[in-house]
Amino acid sequence: MDMLPLRGPSAFVPDRSPPVAVSGPGPGAARVLRGPDESVHGTVVRRDFGDVTITLVTGEPHEVLRPGRHIRPGASENLRVFRALAGEIHVHQDGRRGQASGPQIICCDSSRPYRLVLPRPFHLVEVLLPHRHLGMSADDTAKLTATGWCGRMGAGALLSQLLAGLHDHGTEIHSAVDRVGATVAGLTAAVLADRLRHVAAEDEVARHDLMLGIQSYIRERLSDPGLTPQAVAEHHNISLRYLQRIFQDHGTSPARWIRDERLARCRYELRDPRLDHLPVGVIGERSGLYQASHFSRLFRDRYGLTPRGYRTMREPVAT
Repeated sequence: MDMLPLRGPSAFVPDRSPPVAVSGPGPGAARVLRGPDESVHGTVVRRDFGDVTITLVTGEPHEVLRPGRHIRPGASENLRVFRALAGEIHVHQDGRRGQASGPQIICCDSSRPYRLVLPRPFHLVEVLLPHRHLGMSADDTAKLTATGWCGRMGAGALLSQLLAGLHDHGTEIHSAVDRVGATVAGLTAAVLADRLRHVAAEDEVARHDLMLGIQSYIRERLSDPGLTPQAVAEHHNISLRYLQRIFQDHGTSPARWIRDERLARCRYELRDPRLDHLPVGVIGERSGLYQASHFSRLFRDRYGLTPRGYRTMREPVAT
C-alpha cells in the first residue's frame, strides 16, 4: 500500500491494536511529509475482495507524495478511489487539484505521480482497482483524476453508500468475497463511464463502452475452452485486428487478458477454504485451464508458487 506506510491486520475487522508510529518512505515508495521531528500515527485495516482491495485508514493530518522516480516502468496500474468518512481528502494529479468530503468520491492513479493532502484528522475508505476491471487505459483515467464526484445522486450515490456500508458491515461478509469485489468494481466502472462521457470525445466513450462489454463477456465464459480472441471478436461484430488494437491501448492483448483473468479466478478459488475439497486440477478446469501441468506452469510464472503451494501458503480467512 503506498498511501500510508502503516501496517494493520489483513482482515476487514476493527483494529484493536495500538496506533502505529511511522515516518519516511512507505512500502509503496510514497513519502509522508511532516516536520523533521514528527511522526504519523494511525491505523490501517485492509481486506481483499478478489483482487479488489478495500482499505480503512485513520490518521492525523499529513501529506503523501508519490514522485515519478518511485514508479517502476511496467508496474501494475491501479486506480485508487477514496471516500472520506471523516475529514477531507485533497488530490493533486495530472495538472489538477481536487478535494472531497462527506459522500463525495475522488481518485488518483498509481501509475503516475500524485500528491495527497489530508489537512485534518481523517477516517477514509479506499478502493484499489486494477485498470483491467474498469475497461480504461492510463490515458482515460488521466481525464478523471483529482476531481471530486458527486456522491448524492445516481450511480455516484450508490457507490458512495456502498463504500460507507463496507465500513459498517464488512465484518459480516464471509462468503463470495470475490463477488463483492466484482460488485464494487462494476459500480465504480459505471461511475467512471458516466464521468468520462462529460470529458472525453465520443469515439473514446464508445471504445470504453465496447471494452467493458468485451470484458464482461469474457468473464462470464472463462470456463469455456472455446473462448478465444477470434470468438470474442466475432461475437462483438468487430475484426480480430480491431480487438487487438483495443487491448493494446491497455498494454496487453486479448489472449493475455483472457489468460490473466483465468489465473486470477483460480487464485481466488484456491484461497477459498470452502473449495478445499476440489483437487487443484479441477480448480483450473473451472476457469478453462484444462491441462494440469500447463495450469501449474502458468500459475507459477504469474504468482511465483504452484497452485498447490499457493493453497498451502494462503493466509487464514477470518470468520
